[in-house]
Amino acid sequence: MLSDILNLLKERGPMSLAEIARHFRSEVTAMEGMLETLERKGRIQRLDTQCSKCKGCIDVTPEDAAIFQCLEKAG
Repeated sequence: MLSDILNLLKERGPMSLAEIARHFRSEVTAMEGMLETLERKGRIQRLDTQCSKCKGCIDVTPEDAAIFQCLEKAG
């Protein structure tokens, strides 16, 4: 599953935790653990979204604000 996540991020680019969980039809909490493992191994990184949660534009959930990208090149 970890390699599937890496391949998805390589193909599609940065994605939110919510998008990744939906893609794999997984619970957000289960996906968080896998993404933390990949991040700890230096394979992905969490991007700083700088969301102040002011609700000025939309009500952003934490899983929508958590954006991850692969640090490896596709191919």
